[in-house]
Amino acid sequence: MNKPNTRNMALALVGLLALGIYILACTSFSPDDTKVLYPAFDPASGAVGMAVYDRETKGTEMLFLPHGYQVESNKLVAVPSLLRAAWLSSGREIVVSYCSNEKPKNDHGSIGLALIPWGMRQPIRVLRLPTADNPEPYFLFPLCVAGDRVFLSISTNGIARVDPRAGTVTTHQFEQTAGEVLLLPAPDGKSVFCLESPKRADEKTVFSRLNPDDFSRTPIAVITNKVLDDAVFTYDNTGRTLAFLSEGKETNTLVVLRDGRQIFARSLDTRGQERSFGNAILDPNGKALWATFQQTKGTNTSAYGLIEIPFNDAPAHVLMLISNAPAGGSGSSACFQAGISHDGKTAAIASTYLACTDQDFRAADCALFLVDLSKPEWPVTKVLIPMPANRPDLSH
Repeated sequence: MNKPNTRNMALALVGLLALGIYILACTSFSPDDTKVLYPAFDPASGAVGMAVYDRETKGTEMLFLPHGYQVESNKLVAVPSLLRAAWLSSGREIVVSYCSNEKPKNDHGSIGLALIPWGMRQPIRVLRLPTADNPEPYFLFPLCVAGDRVFLSISTNGIARVDPRAGTVTTHQFEQTAGEVLLLPAPDGKSVFCLESPKRADEKTVFSRLNPDDFSRTPIAVITNKVLDDAVFTYDNTGRTLAFLSEGKETNTLVVLRDGRQIFARSLDTRGQERSFGNAILDPNGKALWATFQQTKGTNTSAYGLIEIPFNDAPAHVLMLISNAPAGGSGSSACFQAGISHDGKTAAIASTYLACTDQDFRAADCALFLVDLSKPEWPVTKVLIPMPANRPDLSH
């Protein structure tokens, strides 16, 4: 995670956490694609929690609200946590990972993990894991679930494997690494990959598969290109096909590798950093990359949307979802991330957190956007997320 763009986003977002709220606009589809987890406001407290949208009934429900309270002007004010959520393979349980506001003795932080039953009258189980590093930057990336076990980064080269049902935690420290080890989930939720970012610019990036039982790593690809941003690094279920942005002197390049060999590359005009990406996902057919983006317009406004970049010379397909929003900071693109349904037909993007960055953010733009990728015109279903009167104000 030592790429300049990712690190700058992490620092910007950590700064927002210090102001009282920080949550990524992450979404997660249930195994049958009928439900979507997404962040939403709690009407009573103004905090942000994890909600679920039922695509069949069109109903929503607040599922989990992990927050503490602090005193401001003689009032108790909710302090939200940083969240990531995913479904377990059965579809009957949900795990939510969150960054606690409480600091243990090591003064770094801790990660909470909640196991939430779905459709069953059972208690919620909560575990807490101390971290050796500040945990906030790890939440820039999706939660890693392999089967019914969860894998979490707890330090630069340390991870934890959690069985939330049994309440057991196993930690592991990687040795002889090329650099920082970033955990990445397989799209099918059955395995975990590792991305070892080099310590120096002249070193190589290593992409490996993690053995979930003994933590051994099997290298899949050694990347000689300079990877621009770990957040825009995507792959298929097997890890054989990779796509990422490579930094160039004048323009950046989309590079596609298959079985460790480059099979395609195209230059991308990012217009002098005016367009920044939130996250990227490989088309299940391996023919394109989908990515969320923030497009700045001067210094006053930003637009947010979804782009499809084909692995050929065809033009990119661009869909604007939000226009003329407040400009936001350098980390705003990381707060507008997409999740893709298991059938590859729908993208889900929530703009909840963007509504916390500026009081001028329009209520009509605070929504869960469901984009139908199976149709050429990409029709959008927009589910409004009501903003409470006391939503956090991070504009100062």
